[in-house]
Amino acid sequence: MKKITFLFLICCSGFIYGQTMVDDFESGAGGLVANAGGITTAVVANPNPSGINTTANCMEVKRSATQWWILAGVNVTPDLAISDTETKYLSMLVYYPAQPDLAIRFDAPDDGSNGTGTVRALNAYTTPNQWQEIVFEIKDNDTGATSFTHGTLFRLSIHPDIGFENDPAGQVLDAAGTIAGYIDQIQILDSNPLSNKEFELEKNISIYQDASRSNFRIQTKNNVKITNVSIYNMLGSKVNNISKIDTNVYDISNLSTGLYIVKILDDRGVSISKKLVKR
Repeated sequence: MKKITFLFLICCSGFIYGQTMVDDFESGAGGLVANAGGITTAVVANPNPSGINTTANCMEVKRSATQWWILAGVNVTPDLAISDTETKYLSMLVYYPAQPDLAIRFDAPDDGSNGTGTVRALNAYTTPNQWQEIVFEIKDNDTGATSFTHGTLFRLSIHPDIGFENDPAGQVLDAAGTIAGYIDQIQILDSNPLSNKEFELEKNISIYQDASRSNFRIQTKNNVKITNVSIYNMLGSKVNNISKIDTNVYDISNLSTGLYIVKILDDRGVSISKKLVKR
């Protein structure tokens, strides 16, 4: 009776708040299971307890092989029923030294040991060495990645470093295991968390480089007011050799060619990141 009551309270709580915490890694190894393909995982101290993630612990992932399909299995406990008419979202916080190519397999009991396909995220990791929320869509699809008419979600198989669809393409983690990525706060949500202020700001801001390639301009819509702009290289270091020469116009003539991340803050304290290629 106690167990039934406990599970009932869990279900009610998830219904009220529209979210299910899969693992926050604050209680040891938690749900880490079934690593495969040449990967090591461990619960470690948060490498940067600031910004959107101030928790104590997280999951560390490292490579010991080069194949794309290395995976880290994380239990979903209790198993989560997802009907063929529902759309849910997986949210997790990610911290990498560069942009990784991430994917998830949503494993149901009759879908095989590794699910039926990989699902890429709805958004990309854009700011190295900072925590960022990454979101995946979960929905029934008999011909694609998930098929929850066959059962309940019992495990997530996380592919942390595929190496094809990131920019620049290639694996971020090295086979020697000296470079790590970090994942935390894995949750299943009833609605898309990207449909918020950051998502709206993303739609209202564009970046354009001028013909001389020495300046770039930030174009805004719907009365967006920018209060701060900073640029980071792909190692996560802030670039200081730029200058503002006009309203939302910045001189980048002193930058070396390559890919950069422009972090933009508005007057509400909302920030987004945009990619900038200096040619």
